[in-house]
Amino acid sequence: MASIRENIASHIVTQIDAISEVKTVTREPTDIAQLAVTSFPHVLVESANETRENSSIGSSPRQESTIDFLINVIVHSNNRDSDRNSLIEKIEEKLALDPTLGGNASDSFTSEVLIREIAQTKPYGQAALVYTAKYYHSRGNV
Repeated sequence: MASIRENIASHIVTQIDAISEVKTVTREPTDIAQLAVTSFPHVLVESANETRENSSIGSSPRQESTIDFLINVIVHSNNRDSDRNSLIEKIEEKLALDPTLGGNASDSFTSEVLIREIAQTKPYGQAALVYTAKYYHSRGNV
C-alpha cells in the first residue's frame, strides 16, 4: 500500500503528464544533456520538506501534515522566458482543478515560484514551483 505522500506525488505527476505541452515528466532526476530536444519541456517532481502537527478530532489522534513538492520545469527554447512562464501557468491551472489531489489532501496550492538559471544558457530555461499540500493522517500512517 502506497503512502499518502506517494499518492499525492503520483497524482501530481499524472496531472502534469496530461498537459499536452509537457513532453516528459519524471520523479527521478535526469541529466538534461542526455535528453533529446523532443523531451522538452521536461518536468521533475520531487518530494521536499514536510511539517507535522498533532491534532485530535474526537477520540482518534491525528496529525496534520504540510508537505512541499518541487515541480522543476525545464524548457528548451529560444523564447525560454515566455515558454517557461506559459508552462508554469498551465501546470498551476491543471493542479488547481482538484485541490484535494484525488482526495488525498485537504488543500493544495502553489506557494512559490523560483526562477532558476542552470549552468547552460540559451536555449535552456528552468523554474521550480513549490507546490504545497495539506493532509491529515492517523499517527504512524503516512
